[in-house]
Amino acid sequence: MDAALEVFAAQTFAGARVPGIAKHAGVAQGTLYRYWPSKEALANDVYGNAKRVFLTYLRRSMPTTLPADEAEMRALFDILWRNLTDFAEEQTLMLIFLEHQQHAPFLDQNALDITREVEEFAHGLVRAGQRLGLFPPVNPQLLRLMVFGSYVGLSKGRTAGYSPSREEMIIARDALWALLTHGSPYAGT
Repeated sequence: MDAALEVFAAQTFAGARVPGIAKHAGVAQGTLYRYWPSKEALANDVYGNAKRVFLTYLRRSMPTTLPADEAEMRALFDILWRNLTDFAEEQTLMLIFLEHQQHAPFLDQNALDITREVEEFAHGLVRAGQRLGLFPPVNPQLLRLMVFGSYVGLSKGRTAGYSPSREEMIIARDALWALLTHGSPYAGT
């Protein structure tokens, strides 16, 4: 699967061909078909594995209880952003594969389920901030997409020759926090 991830990240799903994946993996094409009946099946396994790793990163060092106040919510947001930054740095190929191309045409139910699990994790964090009156009372998906869109945009810089430093990622984190909580009545900051 590592070879498939490398090829999908470099060539996209649409551009990748099974013979090229097999060659990159150092195996015969028939060997791949023994384990995966199609390129789509292989891509779903790669996608599902990458999403599970991503979810593991998201959950690292997260508190087991919901935040009780603004300080705890801010600490949770800082942990989340650090986890996202770590994933971008440590699992760059997975991030490229997951976020820099379209997957909808080939995703199976298992892949959709893990995607939904990631989204629900994020929505839970947004709802916690909303319950505390820190985030605006909008659909949690909107705020998730704002934060995650910023993160993906910053991560794309890594493949385009601009790699934000840790300090710049902290500045971005703080700007996003301010955007999410700006202007009371949603926060006291």
